[in-house]
Order: sequence, then C-alpha cells, then structure tokens
Amino acid sequence: MIREFQTLLNPGVFVPSYITALTGITNEMLEGAPTFEQVAEELLELFEDTVFVAHNVSFDYSFIKAEFEAIGIKWQSKRMCTVKLSRKAFPAAPSHSLGNICNWLGIHNQQAHRALTDARAAAEVFQKCKAVLDEDVLKKMITRGAPEIFLPAHLDRKEFDEVPEKAGVYYLLNEKGKPIYIGKAKNLKKRVQQHFTVNPESKRLQDFMKEIHHITFELTGTELIALLLEDFEIRQHWPKHNAAQKNRVNKQNIIRYTDQKGYERLAMQRGNNTSSGIKTFSTAYRAKEWLAKLATEFEIDMRLLGLDMFDVNAVWPATDEHNNKLEEALQALKKREPSFIIRGTGRAEEEYSCIMVKQGVLRGYAFLSRDINDLEVIESYLKLLPSTETNTSIMRGFVENPEVHNVVMLNESVAIE
Repeated sequence: MIREFQTLLNPGVFVPSYITALTGITNEMLEGAPTFEQVAEELLELFEDTVFVAHNVSFDYSFIKAEFEAIGIKWQSKRMCTVKLSRKAFPAAPSHSLGNICNWLGIHNQQAHRALTDARAAAEVFQKCKAVLDEDVLKKMITRGAPEIFLPAHLDRKEFDEVPEKAGVYYLLNEKGKPIYIGKAKNLKKRVQQHFTVNPESKRLQDFMKEIHHITFELTGTELIALLLEDFEIRQHWPKHNAAQKNRVNKQNIIRYTDQKGYERLAMQRGNNTSSGIKTFSTAYRAKEWLAKLATEFEIDMRLLGLDMFDVNAVWPATDEHNNKLEEALQALKKREPSFIIRGTGRAEEEYSCIMVKQGVLRGYAFLSRDINDLEVIESYLKLLPSTETNTSIMRGFVENPEVHNVVMLNESVAIE
C-alpha cells in the first residue's frame, strides 16, 4: 500500500527570509498550521515497522528524531540513504545530489526543496536503484544506528576510502592543494570520518565542507609522533580552520645579552620568536620564578637577571666573577636536562619509531630498521623539529608516564639495546 502524508507545520518562530527564498514557504502560509506535537501520533503510526528512506537520510532523520525527543518520545528507525544507493547503483553519474541524480535519471521534480515533491523524487530514485541492485545489497544498505557519512561534494570517495585505521596526521586540502585543516589521530579513518558524520546544518560547517577537495595523510606509527608532527605542520601551514595553535599567545623568553659595562645579563622578553631565547615560559610569573631560583641557588645578583627583588645597597659584583658564575650556572642547569630516546611502533612491521630529546630539547623523530641501534646513525636519520613550547609540553606529559612508554635514558657514548 502506498500512502502519502503532507502538512505544513508551525515552527513557533518566524521563518527566515532565506528559507522563504529557498522553499517559497512564508509566515502567512504557516498561520493555523499544526505543531509537530499535534501530528506526532499520526507520524508514529506511519513510521511503524518501516525503513526511513531519504536522500542524505541522516539530515532528515535527525530533525524528526529531535522533534520527537522535544516532546518526550524516543524514536528510532532503520534507515536507508538514496545518496548511497545511487552511488552504488549508478557510479558513472557525475553527481549524486538529489537535483543532479534526478536530472541524470530523467526524473522530474516539480518543486525542488519542498518536502513532498523531494520525497516523491527520492522515492523514484529508490525505485531506479532497486531495479539494478540485488536484494542482498539493498539489505546491507539499511543502517541500524551506524553514523551516516556526509562526504564533501568535491571529495573523491576513493580518497576517503584509502585513509587507513592507523596513527598519523591527516590533511584536508582545498582545490589548490593547500591545507585548510590539519589533524592527528590514533585511528585516522575514525577521526576523518568524524568530520563527515556531523549534519552540516550551520553555514560555517557547510562552507568548510565545500572547501574540501582532497584528503592526504602521513603515517606516524605512534600517537606521540602524530602530536609532534601535527604541531609542526600547523605552524608551517597555518590552516584557516585550525583554531587552537593559531591563537598565538605571547610567550616570555629568557634572553641573554651583554650590557655596556660588560656584564652578562638575563632578561625576560615577550614574544613568539623563541629561537633566540635560552628558556621559554607561557607566563611572566613562571619566568620570574625560574630566574629567582637561579639567583638563589647560584648566588647571582638579581639585578643582573632583570628581577626587582634586590637590596638597593648591595655592592655590584666584579664583572668577570659574575660572568663566570652565570656561565657555570647555565651549564649546570643544562646538564640536568635529560637526554633520552622514546622507542615505539613503526609504520610497518619491519621498523620502529624513535624520538630523540637531548638535554631537554626535542631534536626530532625517525623511522628505523630494527637492526639500527647506534646513536650517531639514529641521529643522522632524524627528521628535525624545532623546539616549541607546545612540543616541549607534549614531551613532558609523555615522559611523566614512563611506565607506558619505552624511554631510554642516554649518554653520548652508548648504543640503544
């Protein structure tokens, strides 16, 4: 039995002008129309023991499900998507949007973007697909709660299918091949899929999806290398849709300089260029705290460290004496910084991954054959990474849990077992 049901619904709010332009529905047309709650019982009867079929099914399904939930009804239904069906049945079609696949199949949609006529058009697409697909294929296309994938219109399905279920960094590229978003994941397939299982209801998300033309990825073996590579790549490309790393915070760098009287001094300098600093902190408080500890432990005049906690009547130290003391203090602190390697799984069975930190500073990472254990050889293979506050923080967090990582402490003469 074929049954049609149609009604306008009063949403309880004014219809935006762009919706009127798209659908032709005006506020005047909705005066006196029933609310969703008033037709809910009839819809539940209509949906009983059925499969909910629609073009881009999760989009329509999510709205109806949300309306039921708003009136205290938990509704779920099996679902089938005619976008997926048409891709399966007619892979040669240039596009599988409802308007385009209807044109390609010779289906006439009398009034696009209106619920009843779109539903009729989707029903015809379903019948066309049903005619060329085996019944077993149709049954497999019925979803039971699994997330639907909303692939961007310009993205080749093959590129999405080729994303592996491994750790790495992925790149969403625009038409010109420029990264617009870079992310990392322990499971690349799962993470990339999450981008495309959110209904693109907002204009911002729709615009983002329209920009995506390609997906590329780089395997990293471990999540830790993925984190480090993601940080590096975002700072290299500054993708427009990566928010966190692009919100630059002015850091406090400890710099070293010689004043006109020949004193070697330390001072705080605010800025994001950390390459010239000997130490970098996220806040002025932490920078001052480090300088104060340096002054106390090594008995260095605070005035020459840019601190304001000093005795105004104190005698200035001899230049050479101070300079030697400061140099010795900095060298002593440097030696306290650990050198280590973190070994992990590689991108393939025959290799292992390796991250090297020397005296507290990240050097880089490498993927090595299992028979390579010499430190000098390992270092020659490293993909060098600049040390940033972000990756320093990442490394600190991982090393604080050495029981779950293969951390090998180093000195310059040993090989790795």
